[in-house]
Amino acid sequence: MAFMILHLNEPGREPSRIALAVEHIVSVREVADDAGTEIKLSDGTIVNVTEPYMVIVNDLGHLGVRFASPNPT
Repeated sequence: MAFMILHLNEPGREPSRIALAVEHIVSVREVADDAGTEIKLSDGTIVNVTEPYMVIVNDLGHLGVRFASPNPT
């Protein structure tokens, strides 16, 4: 099982990281105003991270993940 290590976007808290299992990522969405990227997991959890949308999508592509549409939401 492949994991991605991402930096959480938690205003007012110390910077932290989280490992997400790639197989549980359902969608990746860019958040407005450069607030980061929103990742939805298979259990419905939404995780906000600081990495840019294209960085995450490119990393997932390198891991062999394909999305149903060119602009997943």
